[in-house]
Amino acid sequence: MKNLLIFILFLTSCMSALAVSDESIIKNDVGWIEKLGENINSKANITDNKNITKKFEDFLDKDKPTVLVLAYYSCPKMCTFLLNGVLEAVNSTEKIRPGLDYNLVTLSFDKKDNHETSNLKQQKYNKNIGSNEQWSFYSADSANIEAITSSVGFKFTPDGDDFAHPAGIIFLTKEGKISRYLSGVLFDSKDFKLALLEASDGVIGKSSLSDKVLLYCYGFDPVGKKFALQALNVIKLGGVITLIFMTIFMFFMWFKKNNEGETK
Repeated sequence: MKNLLIFILFLTSCMSALAVSDESIIKNDVGWIEKLGENINSKANITDNKNITKKFEDFLDKDKPTVLVLAYYSCPKMCTFLLNGVLEAVNSTEKIRPGLDYNLVTLSFDKKDNHETSNLKQQKYNKNIGSNEQWSFYSADSANIEAITSSVGFKFTPDGDDFAHPAGIIFLTKEGKISRYLSGVLFDSKDFKLALLEASDGVIGKSSLSDKVLLYCYGFDPVGKKFALQALNVIKLGGVITLIFMTIFMFFMWFKKNNEGETK
């Protein structure tokens, strides 16, 4: 019921956010151009909540994948739903935690945001995750915002005092390559976890063998924009497991027969 209410509010915010006078603006200037396998512009400069400006890559732990959220901090509706949706997905993935197992980063695409507004957001959302975990919020100037958003295919446009923009999150490998997009403001915990595992080549945090098996059994459905069970991989995996059990059973029977023969 909670998710249904959030979804209804999200649809309402979408209609409000996309209520621009010229519909061609939405068609041409707002949305995603997916650039899977391409690199984010990690050389662009961004500013943290302490007013320290460095290259995007210098704020990241390069041994971990990154979840990137693009949102502006004065956004009246959609961005709040997006950030809350990310928080819910993060907290549903207990074994893989932000700041410990992956970088969780939000960058504002509004040049009017600064270290003060990013600090307010960072304090708010970090209260809702573990004390030793980290969700970082950043701002940037127009040129660096454009450098980063264009490199990940995020298309947005001013709409009065606000922006018309898409909603979603981007998963980056530790090398800074775009591995997956998840659109919307509500994220299935399985999809979020699998996208993180995918970005880390199945090696992240306390991920277990069962996590790697799960990643093998699920593939991303580009139409439904979700991870879907792959029947062929399940059949292959089932065949391997059956073969292993048959081998163990045959060895057991052979061992038992030999023991009975020696007893006689």
